Amino acid sequence: MPKPEDYSERKVQLAGWPVNIVTYRLGSIYYTTIDNTDPGAWVVKAQGATKAEAESKALNEAEALLEKVKKSKPPTGCTSVPGF
Repeated sequence: MPKPEDYSERKVQLAGWPVNIVTYRLGSIYYTTIDNTDPGAWVVKAQGATKAEAESKALNEAEALLEKVKKSKPPTGCTSVPGF
């Protein structure tokens, strides 16, 4: 079984939400996973022949999904929701 190579992880803002982007290569295929850092639910998984292709596919899909999320005002004292 091949081991993950060319591993990278970073945190960014996407459509106003903090997300983790993890990319790695298994054999000749790159895999990217994007998850919402709060509460940590999976958002998108994608694969591609290059790192850029896998990340581009995942970022486009994640951004489209996150833009549809309705942001409602959190309960008083809540500081974990961006923008409030």
